[in-house]
Amino acid sequence: MAKAHFDFSNTWTVITGGASGIGLTCAFAVAHAGGNVVISSSRKPEKTQVALQQIQKANSKVQAKAFPCEVGDENSVASFFKSIQHENIKINHVIHSAGISPNTDFFDQTQAEWDQVQNTNTTGSFLVTKHAALQMKNNPLLGDFRGRILLITSTNGINSWDPVSAHYDASKAANNLFVRVAAEKLSENQICINGLAPGWINTELNSTLPPDVREKESAKIWIKRWAEPDEMAQCAMHLLSMPYLMGQVIMADGGYR
Repeated sequence: MAKAHFDFSNTWTVITGGASGIGLTCAFAVAHAGGNVVISSSRKPEKTQVALQQIQKANSKVQAKAFPCEVGDENSVASFFKSIQHENIKINHVIHSAGISPNTDFFDQTQAEWDQVQNTNTTGSFLVTKHAALQMKNNPLLGDFRGRILLITSTNGINSWDPVSAHYDASKAANNLFVRVAAEKLSENQICINGLAPGWINTELNSTLPPDVREKESAKIWIKRWAEPDEMAQCAMHLLSMPYLMGQVIMADGGYR
């Protein structure tokens, strides 16, 4: 597949959830485009080190750093962004990819599990957006914007999927609306925010789905295949580069009924 050319030279992109999955693939794409990267650390130190090594391997000329961040905890998020600031890093882009998706039978979902999903997926988006924007608003104006934020949401928040992911779908629906609400406020400081809502992606998170579920869902996709993580990274790069797009959630689902 031919890839678009992006130039992220002399920029810094912060990626939460950047040690694995779509987040890590986005980190590769940014590095290939000449951009420096900060990822949020995995809870497993060795996983973080492997991710940093892979990013550097993608482009040895860029810098890659990692700091701990629990996205649902404001003290942790604030500390994460302070660590970035202490490194004298000016944040140009943020890709917020961190999230959780437990699949639990609807009647087995507890309040504790529901709260955990909402805290990580919904509150986390607010906290990361807020603290990123507090730093970005001091950036010099480059074109129309001082910085750009991209939330990785989900088509589940638009057309839902299955009751086993009721809490996840609800959190992503909240994220999709949050993009629109936040865009109005952030525009006052010339900060751009949009959302990317992936459909079915070949990720580790989806690898445990039963074959019959995968077959059923594949039949609903108009182009008859699931996306690769790299394709979502390319979509993310486009959304971080497009002019005049503000407060939008773009569904990247290959066409889905």
